[in-house]
Amino acid sequence: MRTTMPNSPQMPTIHSIESNISHAIDSTQITENLNATNQTQKPTIEEACDFLCAYASTLLENGAYTSRVIKCTDRIGKSFGYEVHLSVFLKYITINIADIQDYNNRRTQVIQNTYLSMNLALISNLSALSWQVYDEHLSLKEARAQFQYICSQKTMPIALGAVVISLGNATFCKLFDGDFGALLCIFFGTFVGFWVRQIFVRIRLDNRAQLLFTSFIVSFVAYIGVWLGFTHTPDVAIGGSILYLIPGALIINAFVDIIHENTLMGISRTINMMVLMICLAAGVYLTLAIAEMSILNA
Repeated sequence: MRTTMPNSPQMPTIHSIESNISHAIDSTQITENLNATNQTQKPTIEEACDFLCAYASTLLENGAYTSRVIKCTDRIGKSFGYEVHLSVFLKYITINIADIQDYNNRRTQVIQNTYLSMNLALISNLSALSWQVYDEHLSLKEARAQFQYICSQKTMPIALGAVVISLGNATFCKLFDGDFGALLCIFFGTFVGFWVRQIFVRIRLDNRAQLLFTSFIVSFVAYIGVWLGFTHTPDVAIGGSILYLIPGALIINAFVDIIHENTLMGISRTINMMVLMICLAAGVYLTLAIAEMSILNA
């Protein structure tokens, strides 16, 4: 009788064993190379902290509300492999950064902010940069180059901006039933005030003093038109000339901060805007005191 042996599993040959070992070694080398590459691309905590400080401060100084500053900065920090915590105040920003892989590697830095302005285009581009760094895994060098490029962009020539702002502010007089003479007074007052404000910015005059002197100059130029008899609505000419100086977007940011539970920052913004409005009113009061007139009884 012929008997058949059951099929036994095929023993691996020496060639297949060597092939598996070689494949395993190649995989290990690839993994080590990738880890080495990631390690070289990851910036040091000092470099990352300096960049994030400049980024967060630029966002805040150009009118971003606090939640946007925190979220965008944290997004960039995570893409670099760091955990970021911000304490944002009107005058200072405190940043705490820690390595996600080694929490003993920490750094805390405090930076000082300058006066607040408003540049919506810059805020939008910097927010887009945070997503670009996060999605495309940009290196710190690439992110810094993009950041410097965005900050160097100008929305429009200064001369064109002076004309556009003057025209825009002058058209507001029609909302208050001002005549054509009032429109001319507001236009020339705004035009002169724009260039005076540029001088104040270049000499780094305090923002409150800027509003005080600029509102006085703008309203006084508008009063000259009233004194020359260009308009029969002096209240609209003088009162409307300073409308463009009112920091409306920054006032809205104060309420947005409170809604997003950044209460201390919201209160600080509110108090700061109240001080600016007082300086604005004081400048107009100087014009009215010199002219010995009242726009309320005109």
